[in-house]
Amino acid sequence: MRYDKNGLPVKEYYTEELNTPTVKKMKALEYQKYYTGGSIILMILVLITMFIILN
Repeated sequence: MRYDKNGLPVKEYYTEELNTPTVKKMKALEYQKYYTGGSIILMILVLITMFIILN
């Protein structure tokens, strides 16, 4: 394991990604549509709230 100048371990993203099971990756892809939809709805609510507050 590598360490940075402060003595903390360096997180190697690509090595960690290779060790992640395929089932876990597929489950994350299934839920991605819900995260995307939720973020769109949240952004619409924020825009409506700003419109109400600023008028």
